[in-house]
Amino acid sequence: MPSQSPSSRVIITLAGHVDHGKTAVVHALTGINTDRLKEEQARGLTIDLGFAYATFDEERIGFVDVPGHRRFIHNMIAGVASQQHALVIIAADDGIMPQTIEHAQILELLGIRSGTIVINKIDIVEATRLRQVRESIGTWQSANFLRDASAFEVAATTMTGIEELRTHLVATSKNFTQAESQRPFRMAIDRSFRLRGAGTVVTGTIASGQVHAGDELYLTSTSQRVRARGINVQGRERSEGRAGDRCSLNIAGTDVSRAKRGDWVFDPAYALTTQRVSVFLTTLADFPRPVKHWSSIHVYHLTDHCEARLSLLESQALTPGSSEFAEIHCDSEMHFKAGDRLIFRDRDLARTLGGGTVLALVPESNARRRTKTNLQFLRLLYEAIQAGHMERAIETHAAQGLISIDELARFFLYEAIQLKEFLQQPTHTQLNGLAMATTAVEANANQLKQLLRDFHQVNPAMQGMSFGRLSSHVALTEAVLQFTLDCLLDRGELRHVNGQYLLPEHKTQAANYDDVLYLKIEPLLDAPQPLSLGDVAKHLRMSFQAIEKAMRPMIAAGVIVRVNKNRYFTPSRLQSLQQTAYELSAKQPFTVKQFRDESLLGRNTVIDVLEYFDRQRITHRRGDVRVVLES
Repeated sequence: MPSQSPSSRVIITLAGHVDHGKTAVVHALTGINTDRLKEEQARGLTIDLGFAYATFDEERIGFVDVPGHRRFIHNMIAGVASQQHALVIIAADDGIMPQTIEHAQILELLGIRSGTIVINKIDIVEATRLRQVRESIGTWQSANFLRDASAFEVAATTMTGIEELRTHLVATSKNFTQAESQRPFRMAIDRSFRLRGAGTVVTGTIASGQVHAGDELYLTSTSQRVRARGINVQGRERSEGRAGDRCSLNIAGTDVSRAKRGDWVFDPAYALTTQRVSVFLTTLADFPRPVKHWSSIHVYHLTDHCEARLSLLESQALTPGSSEFAEIHCDSEMHFKAGDRLIFRDRDLARTLGGGTVLALVPESNARRRTKTNLQFLRLLYEAIQAGHMERAIETHAAQGLISIDELARFFLYEAIQLKEFLQQPTHTQLNGLAMATTAVEANANQLKQLLRDFHQVNPAMQGMSFGRLSSHVALTEAVLQFTLDCLLDRGELRHVNGQYLLPEHKTQAANYDDVLYLKIEPLLDAPQPLSLGDVAKHLRMSFQAIEKAMRPMIAAGVIVRVNKNRYFTPSRLQSLQQTAYELSAKQPFTVKQFRDESLLGRNTVIDVLEYFDRQRITHRRGDVRVVLES
C-alpha cells in the first residue's frame, strides 16, 4: 500500500559556482551522489539536474542539485520552483564567483525568499582567507534575498560542520510554510523515462494543486489526456502529491512516450496556450548594456523554453537595474498563467538580463498597448497579483474591457463556475460566456441606440444598419460591438432582421424601387451560382455604380440581402445556404471545403457567405472549422 504519511515540507535547491562542492555537500548530508550521468562523474561537474531524498528526525527533505557551469544555466533554471529553500554553496578558496551571483539573481527573480549560505572547503584555506570570504559574503548577501540567511562553514570531504548544517535544515523544514494546494494541479516536466513493467514516468516539482492516483491529466506534448497510474513523492510511493512536492508520475495513455522536458501535465480543464503576454520586467543591475525594444531573448518558464521578442511599453531602451511593463512575443506556444515568474536571457551575450511576472494575455491586435489606460491597467493588475489578490485582478480585467470567462478561468487557474458566480453582480454583465463592466456596456448601448435613432430619422425607408456600418461609426472593437449588440438583442432593445440592426419601434416606410429591374435581377441572385454584382452589371449592360445605386432601395425593402460590397443574394437563397450550415454543423464542425461540396458554390462565394454568417452570429469560426451558434 502507498504510504499516507505527510510529504516533505521543503525542497532544497542548491546553487553556486562550478566546482564549489554542491554535489559533495549533498553527498555529505545524505550519502547520495546526485551526479547520475556517466559524463558528470567522469568530468566531476554537474551537467543536468540531480536529486536526493533523505529523512532526518522524521523530516523527509528533498535536494535538487543544479549545474554550476554557465553553459548549463538553462538546466539550473529548470530545477527551481518558488516553493523551495535555497542552499547557496561558496568555496572558501574562490569566494563569490560569477555563477554564485547569477544563480542568486535567478533564484530571487523566480520568487525564492528563503535560503542558507554554506562556505565549503574551509579545510584548504588559512584563517585569514576565511575571514576575508566571510566579510565579502556579508556585504554581498545584504543586497539580495539572502540578507537574513544563516551561514555555515563546512568541509564536505571531512564532514566538518555537516551535522550543524543538517540540524539547521531540519529546523527549516519544520518551519517551512506549506505551499498553496487549493488551485488546480499543474507540473512542469524536467525528466521523462521508461521503467520496465511500469511504462512512462515523468518527474517535476508540482507548481500548484494536488494530484491523486487515477486522476485524468492533460499532457501538452500530445494534446491528449493521460491517467496518473502511480505517484512517487520525494522518493516514496504515495497516493497523492501536493504543491511544492518533488513528484514522479507513472502515466498511461496515447503516445505518452513522447513526453519530454519542457512539457506540462495539468488538470485538463485548464489547457491554454499563448504566444503573447504582458509582463512586469525587471533587469539586473549588472547587465552590461541597456535592453532595447524588440530585443531577441530566450524565455525560461520553469522547464520550458522558447525564443521571443521583447516589446517595451514605456521606453525604447531599459537601463540595467530598472523595471517597466513589457510584452513578450514568443516564437512558439507556451503555457503561461497569471503570476508565473519568467527568466529572460540575452540571445547575443548568453547571459541573464532579468526576469518578469506574467500579468495578462495579449490579443493579436493590441494597437493601444502604450496608452496611459493600458499601462494603468497593467499597474493595477501587477499590484493585485503581487498581493495574491486574484479576485481583484479579475475585477481589473473586467473593468478594462470584454473578457472571456473560460479563457480567464484557465489563465488564472480559477474554476469557471466560481468565476461566473463571482461576476454575477450588478457591476458586471455576462452573456454567451463573455463578461464586461456594466457601466461600459451601458455607455456603449446608449451610444448605439442613439446612432440608430438618428439613422432611422434620416433614412426612414431603410430597415436598419449592418454590423459593418455600425462599426464604422463607433470607436469599439468588433468583439465589444458584437457583445453590446447581443446584450441589447437579449434585452429586447434591438431587433436583427436580414442582417440589419434596428430599434424595436422602427417601422420601415415602403421603399420605392424599380419593379421591372428587380424582376431581371432576382433570378440572377437566386440561381444555383448567384452572380457577383459586377457580373450582374455586365449581364444587364449597366455600370457598376448604377446597378449598385438601383439596388439600395431593394435592400431597404428586404427583397435583396447584401453579403458584402460585391455579393448579393435573395433572402430565400441565403436561407437555403443557412440550412446547409445547420445540417453540416449538426454532425460536426465543418470546413470551407465541406460547405463548398454541399452547397455546390464556388470557393470565393463560399468564403463570402461564411464570413457573412460569422458577422451575423449565425456561425462562429474556430481555426479552420465553423460551428452554428445557438439562436
